[in-house]
Amino acid sequence: MQPAHFLPPPSLAPYVAFYGIWDIEEGFSEPYVSPPLGLCGFIFCFEGKMNAILNDQPFLKGRYCATGQVTAPMVGDITGKVKVLLVFIHPCGLHQLFGIDMSQLTNTSIPLSELLGTDEANDLIKILQSAPDHKGIIDAMNEFLLAQQPVFEIAPKVKQALDYIHEKKGNVTIKDIERNCFITPRSLERHFKIYIGLSPKDYVKIFQFKCLLNYISENPGLTWAKLCEQNGYYDQSHLTRYFTKYLKAKPSELVNMDRELISYLLQ
Repeated sequence: MQPAHFLPPPSLAPYVAFYGIWDIEEGFSEPYVSPPLGLCGFIFCFEGKMNAILNDQPFLKGRYCATGQVTAPMVGDITGKVKVLLVFIHPCGLHQLFGIDMSQLTNTSIPLSELLGTDEANDLIKILQSAPDHKGIIDAMNEFLLAQQPVFEIAPKVKQALDYIHEKKGNVTIKDIERNCFITPRSLERHFKIYIGLSPKDYVKIFQFKCLLNYISENPGLTWAKLCEQNGYYDQSHLTRYFTKYLKAKPSELVNMDRELISYLLQ
């Protein structure tokens, strides 16, 4: 149940990770589960029904939403004839493009009209709905996002901290970040909350788990002990704790999940 995949143009690549379009025929129904992705974005549900539940509460605030970072797995289902555009945005991307304080969006979403204003939101939705095909939808979304520039800048040391976390695949401590990026604890915490919507510790743990799942996909057959050793987990009980927290499953249950969809979301 993978969405069609589209990359942004180079000029948007620093802000937009990728796009997905679900365009599913009548009669389809399938549940899904998504771990926290370390990304924010937009969801446009043009047709059909997409349920999304986070911490036992509805996550989507309407059919057209801006979404923040989440710290728990998302569960739900896709039902009926469905057409949904997913815009996956890099951790600081929504703040950079729109200047929003991302702490307001942690574990929730807001209607598109609340972010853009009613008139601009309606104009964008009409343009996307009238696009003749998938390429037209992506072209229209690219044009809209490009029009948001110039972007709101982020502190260079925060970008350095993010690059360091990504380079180390999340296998770092907060003290490592502070020491290697020459940033104070207070400044690191404050900027992460505003730019990303998460504490540095939460973002590190989510990104580390994301890297672990990708590592499992790329290295089938490794023992859990080896996976722990290669990905910065103390032992299998430590790893199991994060599987339970971020996927509501034990490591052994991963084989029964929609691995293709999870791999798509984690790319």
